[in-house]
Parts: sequence; structure tokens; C-alpha cells
Amino acid sequence: MTLPELWTVTHTRLDLYHDIATGQARSSFRNAQAAMITGFVLLIVFVAVALQASTTAGSVVAGGLGAVSAALSGFVARTFVKSQETAAAHLRAYFDQPLEFSRYLAAERLIADSALSEEQRAEALTALVQAMVTPPAAPIAPGQAPGAAGQAGPG
Repeated sequence: MTLPELWTVTHTRLDLYHDIATGQARSSFRNAQAAMITGFVLLIVFVAVALQASTTAGSVVAGGLGAVSAALSGFVARTFVKSQETAAAHLRAYFDQPLEFSRYLAAERLIADSALSEEQRAEALTALVQAMVTPPAAPIAPGQAPGAAGQAGPG
């Protein structure tokens, strides 16, 4: 493939990836909102049923069902929120890629414009290629100690 063809194919794939990631994020966010609203509505309905119940047992059962439905919808909503967070992380990676690529290009230009011997240039290019093929380190979560990324926590 020629460079222009490769460029077009790459950007077409990146655009498709972007569309998929934004669609997933939008869908997960919408589903999380629906789960939260459903849980809140169920909680209100069961509270109303508990207040209108003619017996204490009916009130307790309705209140228990309301608490269980609210907890379940909270769990489902949190699952969708995590999915949305994952999609957002993929979008961040999508938008970080051009910056990373520009760094590699700048390093290549610095190597090409420097007065290095052929041996030094080969070493520098080897290091640059190794940096390009090595996957980036996992981001450090807030509150996590540096060097602990990807390690299992207590439990």
C-alpha cells in the first residue's frame, strides 16, 4: 500500500473505533440513568404501598421489596457506569494516540538532525523502536501507590 492509501485506511478504522466507543459510552450512560430512575421510582412506589398497607406485615414486606429493588437497581446502574468509564478510557487512549505519535516523530527528527555517529544513531533508533512497540504502562488510579498498578489489592 502507498502511504496515502495506508493513511486513509488507518483513519477510516480510527473513525470506526471512535464511533463504536462513543456509542458504547452513550448507551451505557443512558442505561445507567434508566436503572437509577427505575430504582428510585420503585422505591417511591413501595414506600407508598407500605404507607397504604392495612397491616404491619404488609408494610414491612413492601418496605423490604422497595429496599431490595433500590439496591438491585443501584448495582445494575453501577455496572453500566463502569462500562461507561471503560469506554471513556478507550476514548482517552484514542485521543492520546496522536500526541504519542508526534513524540515519536519529534524523536526521529532529533536523531536525524543530530551529529551522531552511525553506531550511536543505530542505538538511538533501536531504543526508539523499542519504545514504540512496548505497550504503555497502565495509568495509576487515584489513591494508588506508584508501581502498584495492576497489582491485586487486599482480600
